Amino acid sequence: DLDELANYVGLSRRQLERLFQKYLHSSPSRYYLKLRLIRARQLLKQTPISIVELSVVCGFVSTPHFSKCYREYFGIPPSDERLAAQTLTPPQVTARPIAQALPLARPMSLLDQARDESTFASIKIVKS
Repeated sequence: DLDELANYVGLSRRQLERLFQKYLHSSPSRYYLKLRLIRARQLLKQTPISIVELSVVCGFVSTPHFSKCYREYFGIPPSDERLAAQTLTPPQVTARPIAQALPLARPMSLLDQARDESTFASIKIVKS
């Protein structure tokens, strides 16, 4: 939950959303979706688990929703990706511009900027 995360790092929900937008060029929910899709792709290529199981493991509420998100992000359905990985043949996809596929074109400079933020790598320590 975003409110819980914001509370954990000692920020308001809105401030956390602004920091995500500033440094990751994405909303927290979009960034989390991206992480889940990248993990799904790894599992799809490296494990034999079914696409149905994979969608559940990666936190999607339904397989059709997972497939739709996967196809929109990677430009290929997960079933075709699995087939290509099994046959070791590269999938035939239309490449998206790198800036669109990876919104962090300058990750190191953004990381350097983030280090200057008062909340960078900080956690709230709760004493019992």
